[in-house]
Amino acid sequence: MPILTPLRDVLVKVHYAGICRTDIGISNGTISHKDSIILGHEFCGTIDEFYNSETEFEYWRKGMVVSCNPMMFGEEGFDTMCGKDCDGTFAEYIAVPHGALINMSAHLLSPLGAYLEPVAAALAPNRFLRNICGKDICVFGDNRIAELTLQVAHCMGHKEVRLEKDISRLNPSEYDCIIETEPQYINEYIDALRPGGTLILKSRSFTPCELVSNNIAMKEITIQGARYGDFNVASHILAATSSGLNGTLCTDSLFGPVYELSEYKSAFQEAQKKKSKKIFFRICAE
Repeated sequence: MPILTPLRDVLVKVHYAGICRTDIGISNGTISHKDSIILGHEFCGTIDEFYNSETEFEYWRKGMVVSCNPMMFGEEGFDTMCGKDCDGTFAEYIAVPHGALINMSAHLLSPLGAYLEPVAAALAPNRFLRNICGKDICVFGDNRIAELTLQVAHCMGHKEVRLEKDISRLNPSEYDCIIETEPQYINEYIDALRPGGTLILKSRSFTPCELVSNNIAMKEITIQGARYGDFNVASHILAATSSGLNGTLCTDSLFGPVYELSEYKSAFQEAQKKKSKKIFFRICAE
């Protein structure tokens, strides 16, 4: 059982949690992490207890359905990641800073609610799209993240964004903006951008890739990193999706099986497949 502290002051009962590529990277040693860590940072659950009763009176109540921004677990806020730098969500309970909590619809106590962090990450490019000159925009990648990023862009009204999966189909100077999810093709993206175009980096690869700087300089390309969008907006997208509203996410192409936590070996084997859909754990029954 986690011990509540003034920093991590809300005890949350975890109902569902998703396996991320970060979890896989930590488990196989390609991403550095704190020793003896509990993995997991994508989840939904219910508030169980407070370190300080005053926190409850501010806004939060026992039994509320919540998720969290997983990067806000340190003293400086956006600097410490649960499941990497401190214990995460592949457990029955997690201690969460109340400032990291995100309120969720009661209908989202399900795998859909555990999808908050990926949706917030897929939202990140959208705050830059409104400033793109021209409307030839594509998400590139043959993977689940590319599909989610496309769907989220459409949810946010950027219907002009399209998906391209084949690198051979990117023509020279074709796009005003490319959102990448496969960094190994970074020079091909530069070639496919028009002069003055924007490359938005969505992937989070730890593997270096070679970059021909001359092409960037000559075409005056802007390279923009995209970390997270607004978690509360992501929560609204998920709530609308759970209600079956038009123009929201289609999870059939994104979601895979739900495993019990005791089945973690099978779950991780499935999650590591290149074309795997999102894999979830059912941790505590509703």
